[in-house]
Amino acid sequence: MSAPFLLFSSSALLTLVTGLLRRRLIAAAIVSATGAAVIALFVLGAPIESPLSIMGLNLKLSATWSVLGRSFTLDQGARPAVGFLYLSGAFLFGGGWAVNPNRYFFPAGVLSLALVAGSLLIQPFVFAAVFLELTAMAAVLILATVEYPAQRGGLRLLSLYTLAMMAILLSGWMLSIAGVTTATPELARQISLLLVLGFAVLMAVPPFHLWLPAAAEEANPYALSFVTVILQSAGLFFLLRFLDTYPWLRQTPGLFGGLRVAGMAMVGFGGFAALSQRSFSKLMAYALVADFGVTLLAVGAGTPAGYQLALGLSAVRVIGLGVWSLGLAVIRGQAGRDDQEALAGAGYRFPLAAAASIVGVLSIAGLPLTAGFPARWALLSAIAPNHTIAAATVVASILISSSGAIRWIGVLFRTVPFKAGESPGRSVRLILGSGIGLCILFGVFPQLLFPWVVLAASGLANLMN
Repeated sequence: MSAPFLLFSSSALLTLVTGLLRRRLIAAAIVSATGAAVIALFVLGAPIESPLSIMGLNLKLSATWSVLGRSFTLDQGARPAVGFLYLSGAFLFGGGWAVNPNRYFFPAGVLSLALVAGSLLIQPFVFAAVFLELTAMAAVLILATVEYPAQRGGLRLLSLYTLAMMAILLSGWMLSIAGVTTATPELARQISLLLVLGFAVLMAVPPFHLWLPAAAEEANPYALSFVTVILQSAGLFFLLRFLDTYPWLRQTPGLFGGLRVAGMAMVGFGGFAALSQRSFSKLMAYALVADFGVTLLAVGAGTPAGYQLALGLSAVRVIGLGVWSLGLAVIRGQAGRDDQEALAGAGYRFPLAAAASIVGVLSIAGLPLTAGFPARWALLSAIAPNHTIAAATVVASILISSSGAIRWIGVLFRTVPFKAGESPGRSVRLILGSGIGLCILFGVFPQLLFPWVVLAASGLANLMN
């Protein structure tokens, strides 16, 4: 029996069941969250390549499944990353019913997780670009809904990911035909340029971020959060696996310096753009660009601690984005829009939802006492001795993005009459309060989360040495 086959077949079954339950949101949320969590536990804990006895039957799970000349391998390098993605999906599925997503949110979400898992398991893994392209197609189904019919953001996403797929596949073809070592610097430089283009799209480096503000303006905030978490986490894992697999890439002159420069540019661009937004969703979109820039600064440190902190930033992003989007979706569902005029005074009508949306943004910004701060503080300690400007950029990202969030506190609690429908029910308020609590809990006690991050990084054997 093959472990990857069980992973994909169980994901396909979960997609089918949630599709049948698509009109019963609470049931679909429970089934998808439970199913994703069970698959994550299987990926992380199943004894692979070891004899297993179940009810007197001797079984052995193999790590490889071969299909049409390609193999999918669930080894120790891929298991933590796949488990992390399914746990992230389970976390976001659990609160999805409260924001009335479209009927394809849960089945398309499970399908996205399976496709990203395929991108992490396929060998040779340059073909992962094809799975990421398929994930972008599934993301369009999540973003474009009857309530949010505009498809500009989804179409931009699909176009950009097609460009990334072609760049990465072409680099893979060049690798397989010519071969690259540290003794072929010119060929390594050419392939590196193609990979830079592909990863710039995956990491939303400007100008390849254009799908994000458009989708933020048009899509359900919670759907956007799910798509962003899955795509950005997949892009980060893909980048780290390339660095782990190819020594010549790690030794390319100027690579890590270029990553730091790109990260600093993203922090400056995203932070100042967020300050000028009159839409709460677009503020978060640009705050995310700055957050992705901090992640690139962590990778650009070129050290094991930097890679671990990049994964840590990806983990806390799940919590911050989920809490922000849940709060905003509740308010936006009543107000109809999320500009300053529509949301003025909304905090008095929906205090818990307003608090959740603000705490979520502050966590993405990395304000102290929120989940996003410990990783930034550790990153400062790691890069300050050798990269002073990069360290100053991390501090600037906290100050600028937090200023944008604080400005919206004045909007939400402005003394202007806010007329809306009914307040959210007790179960929704419970989810909102729990999300706020998680942001603060992981900000005060980061040791509850970061050991899992170290586990996720343990599969990158060459980078961790």
